[in-house]
Amino acid sequence: MSIRRQHNLGGIFRRTALAMVLVVAATAVFVAKVVSDQAHEFQTAIEHKLVLRGSDAIALSFNTALMREWDSMHAVARSIGTASQDDINKFMDAVARTGGQVAWAGFAAPDGTIISGSNGYEVGKNVSSKRWFRDGIRVPSVDSITETATNAQTGKMEYFLNLSTPVKGANGQKIGVLVYRVRIAWVRSFLFEASKELGIDVVVQDINGDPVIDTRQDSTPLPKSLTSSASLRSKSSGVFHLVDGKDGGTYAFAPDFVWNKLPNFGWRVFAVLRRDNISNDLPVLTQVTLATVAAAALCLLGVTLVFLKLLLRPVERLAEDAKSIANGKYVFPEEATSSQEAASLSSALAIIQSKLTPQRSERPPRSTPEATPEPHS
Repeated sequence: MSIRRQHNLGGIFRRTALAMVLVVAATAVFVAKVVSDQAHEFQTAIEHKLVLRGSDAIALSFNTALMREWDSMHAVARSIGTASQDDINKFMDAVARTGGQVAWAGFAAPDGTIISGSNGYEVGKNVSSKRWFRDGIRVPSVDSITETATNAQTGKMEYFLNLSTPVKGANGQKIGVLVYRVRIAWVRSFLFEASKELGIDVVVQDINGDPVIDTRQDSTPLPKSLTSSASLRSKSSGVFHLVDGKDGGTYAFAPDFVWNKLPNFGWRVFAVLRRDNISNDLPVLTQVTLATVAAAALCLLGVTLVFLKLLLRPVERLAEDAKSIANGKYVFPEEATSSQEAASLSSALAIIQSKLTPQRSERPPRSTPEATPEPHS
């Protein structure tokens, strides 16, 4: 009696191919995710380095330029300490004609009266209430808040930054205060030029948080999250720190980017990486890499499927033949040469089939029991 076996021995290729498709797809997605994440981190690191190095370069250039005016002011202060009134007037006029950085220079007596000024401007005016005078009579100082005044040369209202220092006489006594009225327009143009060269925008705020200089094309308010984060660093060192603006921009912040040789302005400085300074090469490279990964995955999948078809299809057919032989059918297995295992299996099945064939031919046919005649009464 033959035994019917219903186990499904086929479908090896289909199941294996499906498994390989899933494995290759999962691997490709994983590789693409890793490549994308690494590219994003690399891009972020590049942007951070750009904004930090750019802001440091701007700070270096700005401090170098401002130090020239600072040193010039002290040199003039030493010179006029023992100079005559005519020589003092010549010094004041010469300062205003040099470079255009200083719009006006003045010398005030200890009581606050201007006794000499560039081109005679503001001579006789009492400035004892000015912050630059009150601070400058004691120590060299810089105003933390810009002053609005009339430019002595152009007659237009401008913003100025006042630098002041005590002037000492021959015996070391304080005889007055020297002031340099530095044009904010010069500071702005200087920072604009540095910003253009370095690809870093600069936003400078005074001690009250009011904007002093903004090199951005659209002078929109800075994100609140940025200013809030910056306020937490207000007591940190003067170097630039990365700050998260929560708007996708790359920012750096310094509570005061002037050198220690200069008095603390109290200015808050934000460096903003311009979007046009970000290289587009990395996103393109990422896309090329991901496309290469996808192409490699498809090629690998295609080669794998072809290999599986050549390897497993014969095994699958032999499995069906084995099932038929087990169910008592006469099947002569097809010779398989795709692999050593398939060849061995087909040879074994052929031997089994050849041994079972004589047994089937010698087996007597199954007899049908005859009906027993009923006895007649």
